[in-house]
Amino acid sequence: MTEKARRSSGRRELEELIQTCISIENRRFNPFLLDITEALRIIRRHSNQLRTLDDHLLDMRAITSVARVVGLQSANLRFQSSALFVDPSMVQQKLGSLSREQLAEFLLLSWHPIVELEQLTLSSTKEAKEFWEGMLSFFERRKRLHLGPFVSPDSADFGELARMRVVEEKAYTRKMQDLWKELKESAEKDGRVDYWNFVRGSDFAETIARAQLVSFLVTYGYANLQRKGNSLLLVPKARPDPHTEGSPLSFPIPITKEVLIRAK
Repeated sequence: MTEKARRSSGRRELEELIQTCISIENRRFNPFLLDITEALRIIRRHSNQLRTLDDHLLDMRAITSVARVVGLQSANLRFQSSALFVDPSMVQQKLGSLSREQLAEFLLLSWHPIVELEQLTLSSTKEAKEFWEGMLSFFERRKRLHLGPFVSPDSADFGELARMRVVEEKAYTRKMQDLWKELKESAEKDGRVDYWNFVRGSDFAETIARAQLVSFLVTYGYANLQRKGNSLLLVPKARPDPHTEGSPLSFPIPITKEVLIRAK
């Protein structure tokens, strides 16, 4: 090949290299698609053929274009490293080069399970046995708290347990019978009693308890619940109706402290 042909071929390669770099700068290609080593080899191969000013300008443009691509690659790497980004192909290549033992080691280092399975083993049972055998007795541990002489717990009679509300002083059926009797006595004048006046107790808790008992009186046929305008009236029966399976009407009655204040 003559010198003129070599210079023409070299100029064509440099121009193609410059156009590739311009496309990369315009975000048409990935910066890493350009092999920098090969690009420098092309520039170096034709550096001895520079004769005219245009040849030197073309060479300078090629070097500048490659330098700008290197800058784009550097910026891309800095962004990926700051964003903890890992290229999938790099990960695949890295995993393929690791041995089975290395993969197992990396798995254990990165494994953070959110569920743990515990079971009895011989070693854990032995450890528990040694722990309990080495523990001081209850009385020895109590001495460290300086609580004074140990007092045995006293017994509580039925009345004390009822006052503490641990047990009910009266059976539920007996409570219903007493409330039914109270309702009949309150209704001796006109045979009816205002619902709110009857269920209201000394405090809110007692009011709720009385309202619950009244609901069972109505359900099991001991009394009827009637609505008259905005008023609710209780009508006791002389004897419970054994065939009554509940009030024919259902009145949902919310009981709050505000309702009790308005019902006064």
